[in-house]
Amino acid sequence: MLGTAQGGLEVSAYSAHRPAANGLTFNAPADWVTFADLTQNSIVVIALDELDGSGNTVPANIPVDLITTLATDKMYTAALGYSAINGDNDGVREKLALIRDAVNDYQSANPRIFFWRATLNGNRLSITSSQANDNHTALALAYFISNVRYYSLGVAGTGTFQYPAPFLASDGNAPTITDYDDAYTIVENEVDLFNLLILPPDKVPAEPHTNLWGPASTFCQQQRAFLLMDAPSIWTTSQLATNGVDALRVGLVKDHSAVFYPRLQINDNGRKLLVGASGAIAGLMARIDGNRGVWKAPAGTEADLRSIIGVEYNFSDRENGVLNPRGINTIRVFPNGIVNWGARTMDGDDDFASEYKYIPVRRLALYMEESLYRGLKWVVFEPNDEPLWAQIRLNVGAFMHNLFRQGAFQGTKKKDAYFVKCDSETTTQNDINLGRVNIWVGFAPLKPAEFVIIYIQQIAGKIQT
Repeated sequence: MLGTAQGGLEVSAYSAHRPAANGLTFNAPADWVTFADLTQNSIVVIALDELDGSGNTVPANIPVDLITTLATDKMYTAALGYSAINGDNDGVREKLALIRDAVNDYQSANPRIFFWRATLNGNRLSITSSQANDNHTALALAYFISNVRYYSLGVAGTGTFQYPAPFLASDGNAPTITDYDDAYTIVENEVDLFNLLILPPDKVPAEPHTNLWGPASTFCQQQRAFLLMDAPSIWTTSQLATNGVDALRVGLVKDHSAVFYPRLQINDNGRKLLVGASGAIAGLMARIDGNRGVWKAPAGTEADLRSIIGVEYNFSDRENGVLNPRGINTIRVFPNGIVNWGARTMDGDDDFASEYKYIPVRRLALYMEESLYRGLKWVVFEPNDEPLWAQIRLNVGAFMHNLFRQGAFQGTKKKDAYFVKCDSETTTQNDINLGRVNIWVGFAPLKPAEFVIIYIQQIAGKIQT
């Protein structure tokens, strides 16, 4: 029996530990704990406090009639038709509703001397007083569990969930490389698609996990994703950053990663904190991707960082002119806001002459690879010959032409902007025998007719032997 519509009760795993929404919650004596197993004639009176003529507190005995079937039936048995959907076994809620009505009827008849009101939430009966004095509270605490408002501060608290002596909590240990490797495995198995990865530190401020960048960039390469890195806190000057970037590149898949410098200043409830820039850059990239496309560099006056109040260090044009050619992306303050002023990968040093020097070129290639990989699954088990190749050229060409029309490539003509090749030259007879079809896709991200080429291989029909 599932759902409240079917007569069920939706109770969370921690509901027993959660204080009542208001007032006091009954801490049941033994008879009430076994309420459902009592006979319906077991309870005939409910006793609550009321005031006598002199203003003193005296018991008020409120008669209740809980017999809805037979006097000897159990409380859980409900009247015929009350809860037919579960076999009329919702008698506990039925009986508690009768108690609630009896209490509220008595209060309505005696509003000047009786101040208790009852409400029912599922199987929880809550009895509260709107005009309780100190005596009411003292008497109530003898039989009720105090709500949050009655908890005491310090070491002398007596609440149910208060530890009797000071106890220092522990935040645990920082995640290790093994923990991250385990997380990568989970992501690979359970996350269908992601394209940006950041590794925020476990506290603020903290040194970025420099020993994690290498494995993280390798994982990004495997998943066609891109790693955004925070600059080390020891980069306190542009000179230190320039000298230290080569050490940061060690072990990296450089064309799948980028570093952003310096750290950013945020307002955390009045406190000014320094945090790594990777999170803000990830949000910026998502915004640029949605507004302009993945081929647009997430930099320039359009690339302002929002909800940021400052940067750790300000850089001049001269300093930026030193940092940028080394593949360090700076975040700068301009009259129009705090903006990202760099779009280079860690392979973007001018001395490297990499075709994936720039972030938008690398991310556009990754976007195309992922899209074509997913969009060409239909070729599996198709006959690997010219009709298949022609259909592949048509489908991939349509995808590339759509990107061309959106301005993803340079050039005014298709032949200068992109090409798609899938024929007997890309797929040899040996490839056919092995069940492979090879596709070459080239695009011109920077200059017309200067192509970055992507090689894609799919499994097609294999010759039977």
